[in-house]
Amino acid sequence: MSTQIIHRNMGQVIQEEEEEDRISRLPDELLSHILSYLDSDAAVQTSVLSKRWVNLWTTLPSLLFKTNTQYFNSDNYDLGCKFITNFLNSRNQDTVLSTIKVHCIKSNDECISALCLDYALANNVENLRLCGGKFRDAICLESDSLKTLHLTWCGKFQPIDDWVLPSLNSLYLRHVWFGDHVSGFENLKELTLSGCSECWWNFEGDFTINCVNLERLALGPDISHCDMAVFAPKLSYFEFRSGHVPQFSAGDGFPCIKEVDIDIELRNDDFGGLSEDDEYRMASAMPNFISMLDAVRETPVLKLSSETIQFLRRVPDLSEYQPSPLCNLKFLYLQGLDEIPSRSTDYVINYLLSNSPHAEILKGNLGRNQKFVRIDHYITDL
Repeated sequence: MSTQIIHRNMGQVIQEEEEEDRISRLPDELLSHILSYLDSDAAVQTSVLSKRWVNLWTTLPSLLFKTNTQYFNSDNYDLGCKFITNFLNSRNQDTVLSTIKVHCIKSNDECISALCLDYALANNVENLRLCGGKFRDAICLESDSLKTLHLTWCGKFQPIDDWVLPSLNSLYLRHVWFGDHVSGFENLKELTLSGCSECWWNFEGDFTINCVNLERLALGPDISHCDMAVFAPKLSYFEFRSGHVPQFSAGDGFPCIKEVDIDIELRNDDFGGLSEDDEYRMASAMPNFISMLDAVRETPVLKLSSETIQFLRRVPDLSEYQPSPLCNLKFLYLQGLDEIPSRSTDYVINYLLSNSPHAEILKGNLGRNQKFVRIDHYITDL
């Protein structure tokens, strides 16, 4: 990189070029932070730039391994495992490693996930995200330092009762087997469960969530095959997205609830005429939906998708559920509707506001039948 410094003296112009490497002038800590955004194999390749860069990759505070890079572009995953083993063994052990993210493209990448999981648990890593690479044997998790844990398509783990994660405050589980309840995490503030039918298939009884300090709970998509019992007295945000509406119980409810976002996903054939089976399903789901509304009855903000409104419009008789459990509603936020329904002419809106007559109706900015999706909950950003 070059700059021109122009000196003017007695009408004469003297041009001088000064060579400088501005990036290399940055402190090592900042360079390591920048490199941590690269795939780890790309970070290693920066060692050829100059002597200054030879060992920078060994000091990264965050590691990212993706099995679609050059070390994993064939069926010979021994090469990938060898690369990760050498990488981890060559790290500067005096530098703090806070985050490990692993994205396995193929389901048989168990050795890669296992290497990173074992290293994270043994080296005081605070944030761990594993996507793919199913474990054949049930894994038990134990770490005093782990604060954020994201597991996606990782197969079977030991039941949560066996996990020892005293510092955990954010847990994301998607398509993972972990038992029939979530409890015992005293510091857990955020919980997302999605597509965990492996836990709930043929499960009899309630799936229980008992977390006394939980503040944010997201369920779905693909919550099915069981009923839900939630004890979370400090819950302030609740999100539900699924085509199946479970029986939902919450004891005394959620007195601290501030916002609720519900999207009942209809099947494709639900947009046509209702068969007898469809009508039965709608009628049987409505009591469960009411049990969910009753649990969040104190919420001042309720967000409903257009499909949820369609679901409610297909319930044969809403009058038997009068009045609505919602008693503290300030804003009813409708996502994906082109027009705001009138509370005087739309019997569904009239029902929802029957116990909160002064609530304001707000319109979302999405198109018809589009969903309001919280990317941070349902797409693991690696």
